[in-house]
Amino acid sequence: MKSTKHAKSLLALAIATAPMAFVANAEEQSFFLEEIVVTAQKREESLGDVPIALSAFSDSFIKKTKINDVKQLVRFTPGLSGESKDSFLDSLSVRGISTNSFGIGGDSSVGIYRDGVYYGRNGASMSSFYDVERVEVLKGPQGLLFGRNAASGAIHTITAKPNMDITEGYVRAGAGERGRVQTEFAYNQLLAEGWAMRVAGIHSEEDGFVENQYNGEDLIDHNRDALRVSIKNEGDWGDVTLTAEYEDREQSPTVYIGQDDNGNLISGDDRKANSDWEGKDEAEVTGITLTANIELSDDMTLTSITGYNKHKWSYSEDWDGTPFHIAGYTQEQSGEYFSQEVRLNIDFNEDLIGYIGASVYQENISSLIRNQTGDVSWLFAMPGPLVLDETNDSDGDYSGWAIYGDMTYQLTEKMDISLGMRYTYDEKEIEVATLGNGFLWDFITPTGIKSKQDWNDLSPRATLRYFTESDMMIFASVTEGYKAGGFGTDGLTDFDPLSLGGSGLPGAGAAVPDYEPESVRSYEIGAKGDLAEGRVKFGLSAYYYDYQDMQQTIIETGTIRVENIGQVDGYGVELDLRAALNANWDVFMGVAWSDTDADDIPLDVCAETSGSVCEGNRLPFNPEWSVSGGVNTHYPMSGGEVFAGLDFSWQSGTYSSLDNAKLSRVDSAGFVNLRAGWNSDQDWSVSFYVENLFDKESFDASSYDGDLGLHYKAGPSLPRTAGVDFTYNFSM
Repeated sequence: MKSTKHAKSLLALAIATAPMAFVANAEEQSFFLEEIVVTAQKREESLGDVPIALSAFSDSFIKKTKINDVKQLVRFTPGLSGESKDSFLDSLSVRGISTNSFGIGGDSSVGIYRDGVYYGRNGASMSSFYDVERVEVLKGPQGLLFGRNAASGAIHTITAKPNMDITEGYVRAGAGERGRVQTEFAYNQLLAEGWAMRVAGIHSEEDGFVENQYNGEDLIDHNRDALRVSIKNEGDWGDVTLTAEYEDREQSPTVYIGQDDNGNLISGDDRKANSDWEGKDEAEVTGITLTANIELSDDMTLTSITGYNKHKWSYSEDWDGTPFHIAGYTQEQSGEYFSQEVRLNIDFNEDLIGYIGASVYQENISSLIRNQTGDVSWLFAMPGPLVLDETNDSDGDYSGWAIYGDMTYQLTEKMDISLGMRYTYDEKEIEVATLGNGFLWDFITPTGIKSKQDWNDLSPRATLRYFTESDMMIFASVTEGYKAGGFGTDGLTDFDPLSLGGSGLPGAGAAVPDYEPESVRSYEIGAKGDLAEGRVKFGLSAYYYDYQDMQQTIIETGTIRVENIGQVDGYGVELDLRAALNANWDVFMGVAWSDTDADDIPLDVCAETSGSVCEGNRLPFNPEWSVSGGVNTHYPMSGGEVFAGLDFSWQSGTYSSLDNAKLSRVDSAGFVNLRAGWNSDQDWSVSFYVENLFDKESFDASSYDGDLGLHYKAGPSLPRTAGVDFTYNFSM
């Protein structure tokens, strides 16, 4: 089996320090790209041997391109889109599939993991990148690779673990325009025989760049602090690592800028807003992970991943985009999550390898949402004053378990087949208490309303790999993904609507409405390989998926509900390319084309808000084209080397809602970043950079409210920003 035969050689390969790193052979004057080693299939494998559409990013690349969190991976990942500047996951999309249900009653369609542990909640997922080994982005359903299912794709951050061979570390400091300051460090200390500890941390702050004309303050600023401590013990029996981390994040929420019926900004400027509501996006996230790898024999390894994380998130925004006190939204959320995964990797013989696993999770989460206004009597043409204040208090208790396995059999010397299956059981209990007035919520619950529901699913995967004579890998796969059902925490069944002059009180049959799971069946073919004697590496894939029972939020005045609607056909092609042009120049590029087509969508889904229909429309946050790439160069000189790099990203226009209305369209946008500097032989480096070199303007989203007649754009882009970074590496 190829993966088995090459396992030892792969382990000897260093993980690439940039996505296009290369090695030069001085005697032969040749050069080739290093292999990137990933663990996407729970074994260390070359990126080119993994039959999954996968993008991998090293710590060095993340630092060079100044990627700060999960959402910013959008810039360089074909098939990933929906970058925004807040702590919500709703815009993040893999191949067009995003999270269309809000509130704590549902789950994210995109799985977010750190060291194998699920971080899937708004407010908890957007932790800072620092001292990571690499980040892997897996596209398509991922039911067999993590303890928690991922319906559309997965983003997995692997943090740097203690080095058992040397005491070492680094210090990095940077400064830039608008008060930008960032410091990062890591220190690795050898302890007793077989023991080591690693400590890493980061501080980042930056002033805002959007002028709030309402009070003169600057918006879209941030202040973040994070610390991680890891202790590792290693012996002949295997290894165990305990990691504890904490992050305190303060930043601006989504910033909305009003637009008129023709899409023109009311403020007349992309970076001028009129927010009358004090905004915030503050989170504290704590995580503890215990990972053990026990070598039971030469052919059998037992892995245990125990994870616990908790978060406290406070969010507030002025979502109407005007200075008229129409709507101020706040959300206070807290949650705890515990999971246990056990997996057994087995090499049965030269022709058969696989793994079996089981996992359980328990989650407790609560959320208090409030919508408030100033005097809005003018908005409803009625005598005033009219001040609206509504609250929705939800508490969830969720649990579940899964068993799964995957076996790979060598059919011939060049071909193997993998078959896997996952059974998942999810159970949710919710309690909701609402004090509405007919604006967002049309009912009042004197006491909490409780509901309970459970779901289960069987998700298969089949993959066929073939290695050509030149070691190009060609693969085909069929995979099913599943996302559990949930509860529409903003709704209620059997009540007397306030909007019709009723009491708003629940009846005897009142319950929190539930909705069914959604599913994705994906078909994919692809190829990965080397060209030009190892100087070019590529990954090419084409896919089709059938997306059923999409969970969709539908908003009306007095009613917010979640329904399973319709079916979506998705098609796409993705390309990753890396090339070493010579010993001093290298390039990389990613290209994605995507098309999505929604069918059997009920007329009222879009007609209620925009008067349009959804039939045949594209999914939101799904660009037809996205292109990214870059070029790097370095030249040795006395005492070190000079280096320079340029990277770019561009995507075509998208829609922010399923109705594909004109006012929900976000125009195409492209950005160019430049850096240059010096790497000294004395273990230090300095680099100068400019982000958004041509000061291009864009937005993350564009939307409207048909009932209130409000239109706005959201999330203005970062302006041109220059700065400098200094790094010192040390070892003892």
